[in-house]
Amino acid sequence: MRPESHRVLIVDDEPAICFAYRKLLESERFAFDVCDTVADAILLLQRETYFAVISDVRFEGSGNEDGLYLVSAVRREQPESKMILVTGYGNDELKNTARELGVAHYFEKPVIPTLILSLLRSLHVIADEQEEQEYLKNMLLTEASCS
Repeated sequence: MRPESHRVLIVDDEPAICFAYRKLLESERFAFDVCDTVADAILLLQRETYFAVISDVRFEGSGNEDGLYLVSAVRREQPESKMILVTGYGNDELKNTARELGVAHYFEKPVIPTLILSLLRSLHVIADEQEEQEYLKNMLLTEASCS
């Protein structure tokens, strides 16, 4: 599959961060949506299917750990999505809580954008391989049941 077949959701309230993610994902032809609140992200999760969700932890004007609430929503709405959490206020307790909630990848700011891009590329390749294996498995089952 091509990258655009794996949609990514970006959730961050900093316009500069969102702009950087946009440019990064556009350059690789990933399909994506960007929003700046957890509430908007949850609405998008109910309408679209996401291969990965990249979110900040803290959002201005809200609780300090809204990103963790979003992780719970992602796990509930789309348990197969890869959750990538980025924070400027990291500590071991937050990291452990994030892992317990099902965060696949946790980064503390500043994060080099190409690191996130490399991670998405790797996750994309792994997902493609899993989809191909599932397709082949289904083909074999179909052939076996027709025999």
